[in-house]
Amino acid sequence: MGAAPRYARPFVAIFIGMVVICALAPLNLWPFSNWELFSRLRRPAESYWEAIVEHHGVVADYRIAPHTACAPLLRSATVRFGQATDVRIYHVERLLSDRIGAHAVPPDRTLVATCTARGVRAPS
Repeated sequence: MGAAPRYARPFVAIFIGMVVICALAPLNLWPFSNWELFSRLRRPAESYWEAIVEHHGVVADYRIAPHTACAPLLRSATVRFGQATDVRIYHVERLLSDRIGAHAVPPDRTLVATCTARGVRAPS
């Protein structure tokens, strides 16, 4: 058996040093990662806000920011979809693990408010 190549000892020393450093320090240097991808709990639910506009029997829904005011929302819906009489705001929650066969279960929609030209109406 011959001697190891000249570069083997420095390589092994650097490799072992990196493994030890990554195990002790909160570094995530590839390929010596500390497996954070699989060690943290993923969010099992999705939550967002949605606006629904009805115009001449056509329903359009789109996501909005949680603190969107009614007057700008109604104006933007009128510009986007034509004469909008009202915009309904829903809080939508979906449990990502709920399935019916191979399909996801429809999300739970909770009506939060209805924006009209006369102001905001709370759900009844």
